[in-house]
Amino acid sequence: MQALPLFLLVAGHIVVDATQNILPVLLPLAKVTFGLSYTQVGLVAALLSLTSSLTQPVFGWLADRWRTDWLLPAGVAWTALFMGTTGIAPSYPFLLLAVGLAGLGTAAYHPKASVGVAAVAGIRKGAAMSLFSAGGNLGFAIGPVLGAFLLARFAAPGTLGLLVPGALLTAALLAVRAPRLPVPRPAAGESGGQTRVPVLEIALLCLAVSLRSWTYQGTITFLPFLLASGRQPAVAPSVALFLYLFSGALAGLLGGTLSDRWGRRRILVGTLLLYAPLMLAFQATDGRMAVLLLALSGAALLASFSVAIVYAQELLPARVGLASGLTLGFAFGAGGIGAGVTGVLIDAVGLEWGMASLSLLPLGAALACLPLRERRVPAPARG
Repeated sequence: MQALPLFLLVAGHIVVDATQNILPVLLPLAKVTFGLSYTQVGLVAALLSLTSSLTQPVFGWLADRWRTDWLLPAGVAWTALFMGTTGIAPSYPFLLLAVGLAGLGTAAYHPKASVGVAAVAGIRKGAAMSLFSAGGNLGFAIGPVLGAFLLARFAAPGTLGLLVPGALLTAALLAVRAPRLPVPRPAAGESGGQTRVPVLEIALLCLAVSLRSWTYQGTITFLPFLLASGRQPAVAPSVALFLYLFSGALAGLLGGTLSDRWGRRRILVGTLLLYAPLMLAFQATDGRMAVLLLALSGAALLASFSVAIVYAQELLPARVGLASGLTLGFAFGAGGIGAGVTGVLIDAVGLEWGMASLSLLPLGAALACLPLRERRVPAPARG
């Protein structure tokens, strides 16, 4: 692995995703300020997911063909600028506009950064991508805590504080000219663009990622409301959300590394099957046990995060950017639509039943992964 480029890519992932994920702690304030329904709350979350995701295949396609390294600092700066203005939005439509524009910054950053990770990883793609994914999941975990601090200290305008880390990392990327990342090429022996596109496997993988994303987006959006009901762990919602996401970040690091040894499909299916019993047990439990179950459920859901990206890149070795855009972007955004659907469902059947329904979706994701072939992972060279 090339350490410095990988470090910069991971750092950017942390900042971009932390900036984006202040939204769950901002939404309860926005709900009160603008008198929103759960459906309207879900629409905000769905819009961010859609704009930050559905355009990623386009950026990935561009990254496969041209040097677009400028997207890295631009994506960080753009995301910080518009998420920073969410707290001063004067109305619900302005909030939607700011969130929608912020999503384009993350859409620009992720595929190019994923191409860079694949390029500097050597044969340890699972381990490198797990570091990159762990950075993003760590950023998602930090986001609610950072957002809670800014809102508690400075009220709604505190979101402007996001401009500080965004500016610092943008300056760092510009100062080192965001290392010149090569356009990825297929490995020796592969026939490049002439290889057959495994449409069925890509479709099944995208379905699995979409269902996992629906669970993820819906949970981080509405978990603070569930925790505020007082039936779950006696900790602040932002702290509980941090534990959920931080344990997922650690599990994602482990999952990617283990997939290099045991295979991608095994990790995908095994971890997704664990989620439903853990999350349902969390919703039926109080106190410290609930905290533990919440952390374990986050670990089960996100352990396969980097694994799916690497599997897609191995399916499309000549189109690494497109593969990254599909798994990080389109499939993730399609799942993000579920945040809006879940909001409608919660308005209809109640918060607890709506959240319980989310717990079952990863079972469908695991079933979608069952027909996938277990791909051979090259053994690391022994020195």
